[in-house]
Amino acid sequence: MSSLQSSDHHARHVQRPTGHNENLEWHDGLLLGHEPMDDEHREFVHVVMALRNSTANMALAALSAVAAHLISHFDLEHAWMDRTAFPDVYAKCHRDQHDEVLAAVFQVQQLAAIGQIGLGAIHRLAQSLIDWFPGHADYMDSSLSAWINGRTHGGQAVVLRRNLVHADRIPAESDAGEVQADSV
Repeated sequence: MSSLQSSDHHARHVQRPTGHNENLEWHDGLLLGHEPMDDEHREFVHVVMALRNSTANMALAALSAVAAHLISHFDLEHAWMDRTAFPDVYAKCHRDQHDEVLAAVFQVQQLAAIGQIGLGAIHRLAQSLIDWFPGHADYMDSSLSAWINGRTHGGQAVVLRRNLVHADRIPAESDAGEVQADSV
């Protein structure tokens, strides 16, 4: 969904490329430290993967579930922004991304409902959401989570993430006997 960042405003908030993954699975690396947001993200993973794995018979229902979830999810995040006085410049960028995602979902939903696109296009939408979400959560949602925690609790959440493997931190086999300075 590279068009999700098409405006000049978004160019200042470019997310790192997240790559292409066939699946999106919930793991502790997606935790942001604001439990209601983390719960919404777990549900997002569930409905998007149901859409990605849907059959022709279930695709329209799965697409409706994604649309309903996104409306609720984004409305909730917007309410948090409003209640906590999240800075307008960041709120605008965040809301703009939500609007672009919803526009894409609604367009696919409308075309699928009248038979102008098929299962392949629906699965491509799901794949676009899978590719988009980690970067959005890492940048947009993590800053909102930190803001909410700072405003409501006076500090940042401590997030414990279990069983994470970072490819850039795995020593090469030739280094196995050496102690890495950053691993001590």
